[in-house]
Formats: sequence, structure tokens, C-alpha cells
Amino acid sequence: MVNLVKMLNQTSSVLTRSVRHATYVNFPRPDDCSYLHKLSVDEQCEFVQMAESCAESRFYFNYVAFLYCTIGSDREYLFLLGFVLLLGVCMYYFVILGTTADQFFCPTLATIAKTLNISETLAGVTILAFGNGSPDLFTAVANPDADTELMFSELLGSAAFVIGVIGGVVLLIQPFSLAPWSISRDLALFIAAVLWITFRASDERFSIIDSSVLIGIYVAFLGLVVWEFIRAKRQVQRVSHQGGMPEINVSFQNLRERAEIVIKRHEPSSTHAPGGPTDQSGGNTPENEGLFRDFWTHVNPINPEEWTQGDWASRMFTIVKVPFVSILLLTIPIVDVTAERDGWCKLLNILHCLTLPLFIVFVNGYAFTPIAYVPVFCWIILAALPWMVAIFCTSRTDRCPRYHKLFTVLSFLGCIQVIYIVAQEVVSVLETVGIVLKLSKSILGLSLLAWGNSVGDLFSNIALARQGYGKMAFAACFGGPLLNLCLGLGLTMIAKAFGDSHLAAEVRKGVMGENCEVYLLHILTTTWMGLLFTDFQ
Repeated sequence: MVNLVKMLNQTSSVLTRSVRHATYVNFPRPDDCSYLHKLSVDEQCEFVQMAESCAESRFYFNYVAFLYCTIGSDREYLFLLGFVLLLGVCMYYFVILGTTADQFFCPTLATIAKTLNISETLAGVTILAFGNGSPDLFTAVANPDADTELMFSELLGSAAFVIGVIGGVVLLIQPFSLAPWSISRDLALFIAAVLWITFRASDERFSIIDSSVLIGIYVAFLGLVVWEFIRAKRQVQRVSHQGGMPEINVSFQNLRERAEIVIKRHEPSSTHAPGGPTDQSGGNTPENEGLFRDFWTHVNPINPEEWTQGDWASRMFTIVKVPFVSILLLTIPIVDVTAERDGWCKLLNILHCLTLPLFIVFVNGYAFTPIAYVPVFCWIILAALPWMVAIFCTSRTDRCPRYHKLFTVLSFLGCIQVIYIVAQEVVSVLETVGIVLKLSKSILGLSLLAWGNSVGDLFSNIALARQGYGKMAFAACFGGPLLNLCLGLGLTMIAKAFGDSHLAAEVRKGVMGENCEVYLLHILTTTWMGLLFTDFQ
């Protein structure tokens, strides 16, 4: 038996790409948070409070300290109960994400795409992809000294999860035909990016040129998407000018779908509710008639009709959502072109000019940062008051003003902020779960952290597909991961390379890094082959 083990461990001297079997057994370093399992119960709490690696898993709340200090691992039943409680908190975060995506983010994205007159695909690979990926992108670029082993497994694992799982769910929710050129372009460039990373980082060095090529792949991707959109627009205009009835032509309809977004009508929810129809002119009614009644109708988190018709389970679920839905309604403006008055509520939208900026600076910890000896939140109040007065004097309660579409900017920023902070709390919970279960960094990165970092994509893309924007959601399944992989990794490696005398960043893929690359390539090629065999249906 001993000779057999020796023979197996000698395979690494023959196969240059193999890894010694012993390397798959990871012993925690003394500065790693998982090292607490080697300490006594009395020492664990002190270690959690002192170790920087344990603090890294905290965003707002320190879940590791909650388990090992507030409860203590010596009280087994209470510790198990606390662990189950964390899983319940994580599920509650999922509810917040789903509600934010469904009631706020999706209408905003559809309105932005309609206002800019762009297609679902272009909106998916630009607006939605940037919205889903920008927080992780900024975090990676702002912290170039982060562990590259965790970065590689997390980025590749997230890409595999988004494309393989979320993309598949989107297609199941709303099947549709894919443009062969568009999907082939996305898959080819994604495969090129993964292959480039695989071969250029094989020697654990990544130069500035390597990073620049990676960024160039994403620039080429965006350029091709924009070029195809412009070409489709011109074809639509050319066919439309030929006269006749092009609307009955199926190929013309397909061409229009590639060039512009078609807004799907749906029943307005309680957040979109009431007031008069969009086309009311106001007549002789006062500008502020029903101002407070309209405000209460829009901030009410419970839909009276749904409450009356729902069973006890749906009512309990509604009660569970009341706290955070109330906060969202008071913070994020709704701009929905399918709702009455496009979701306009005069008093509430005026309030949003103040509450949303304050919310953003408070949750990011900048509220009390002094500028000219005055806290930031005071400057925000001073800056918001003139806008609030101007909107009050130039708008009515019974119809939305012409500048209402500008509120989509506030709505987009608010949705991204909420999705980001809740997703980070999900990641913190999952990191704590990984520590409790004694998972290595590589396994943690490609599993729990990859899922946690993709939870925003999961809920926003699925919500879009359910509301009829499947093409936008599916396009974002490629655009978001490609953004994080090319720009996130490329810019981070450039920042690391400038700190090296040879202008090359040292990278560690970890023992699971190459496995992630192989499985991601397998998912991409299998998807491409499957679409070829089904004629892209």
C-alpha cells in the first residue's frame, strides 16, 4: 500500500500539468479564519475577534462572531440552532432580492431600454450586465492585493453558475429563438477569454500585455454588439421606408426585435397602483388634489385586493415582506411605462430626491464624512431641497411630468445599491457557513461564494424572464460574467503588475482553478453544440 501511494505521488514528476495528490489536503494557516477549529473553545472567540481573515467575511454583521462568541461552539444545540437561524436569515435575504428585482429593477430596466430605444440584447449586455457586475468589478479593482486563488475560483465558478444554471432557468421560464450570429459571437469570445487565461496564467505569471488582451476581448465584444444593433436599426428603417405592410412580415418582426425593445404589458402591482390614467390632462382639477391619498396608496406595502383574495400562506408571506418593502417604497422611485401614470406619485417622488441619496451615503458609511467641515448628509439635504421645491411647483398629482423619466437614474442606482448590499450579506452568511463546514478557499470560491456573488444575477434575470424580457436576461447571463472576468481580472492584474519589478503579477489558481476552467469551457462548448443541434431554438 505504501509503495502504491509513493507511485501515485511520483506522477507529478512525469505529467507536467498534474498536481500532487497531497496538495488537495489543505491545512489552515495560523492567520486563516478556519484555523479556529484547531483552538480550544475558550480561545476561539478571542481568535475570531482578532484575526483579520475573520473580519473579511463581515459586511455589516459579523456572523462568525455571532456563532463563536455570542453563542459558543461548546453549546452544541444552541450552536446548531444559531446555524439554522443564519440559513433562515439567508433565505430572507433571498426574498428581499427577489422583491427588489421584480417590483423595482425590472420596470426600471425596461423603461431605460425603451427611452434609449435600444434592443433587449443590447440592454442585457450593457445596462443589466453592468448593473449586476459593477459592484463586484469595483470591489475587485479597489482591492488588487486580494487572494488570487479565491479570485480565480470565484470568477470562474460564478461564470459557470450564471451561464449554466441561470441561463438554463431563463430559457425554461420563457423559451425563445436565438439569433445564431449573436449567441455564437458571445460563446466564441467567452471561450477565447477563458482559453487566454488558461494558457497565459499557467506559469503563475500574468503580464500587463496579457491583461490588456483580456480587456481587449471585452471591448471587442461590446463593439460587435453595438455594431450589430446599429446595422439592425438601419435595416428596419430601410424596410419601413419601402411602404406596404411590413408588420405582417415575420422576418421584419424578427428584425425589429433585434433593433428595439417591445414593452410587455402586465397587471400593475400595489406599488404601481392608482390614480388616474396616464392620458388625463388635469382639466380644472387642482394641481395637488388627493396629494396625501395618492401618497398613502403608493407607500402601502399591502395590496388590499391580493390580501382579500389570498390564502393564509400568502398573507403570512406578505406580512414578512412588509418591513423591507416599506423601506424600498420610501427609498426607490418606480418608473414603469406599463403602470398608470408610469408609476408617478408626486409627493413620494419628491421625497425620493432626498431619501435615496441619504440612503446611499448612510449604507456606504459616508454620511458623516466632513466636506468643508460639514457632514456629507447635510450637503445632500441642502442640495435636494431646491429640486424638491421645483418638482412640487412644476408637477401635478393626476399626471406625470415630462421629466419623470429622469427618475429612472435614481431608481437604477437605488436598485443596484440594495441588490449589492443584500448580496454581500448573503456572501457573508455563506462564508460563515463555509468556515463552520471547514471548506477550503478553492472549494468555497467555486461553490458558496460563486453562488452568493451570483444571487443578484439570479433574481434580476429570472424576474426579467418572468415579465417577458427573456432575451435581455439571457444576454446578461453572458455579458455580466464576461464583464467581471475580462475587466475585473484584467484591471486587477494590471494594478498588481505595476507593483512588480518585472511588470507581471503573480497569480495562484489554487488546486481547483484548472478544474473550474475545464468545466466552464465544457459548459460553453456544450451550450454551443446544443444550440447548433436544435437550430438555435
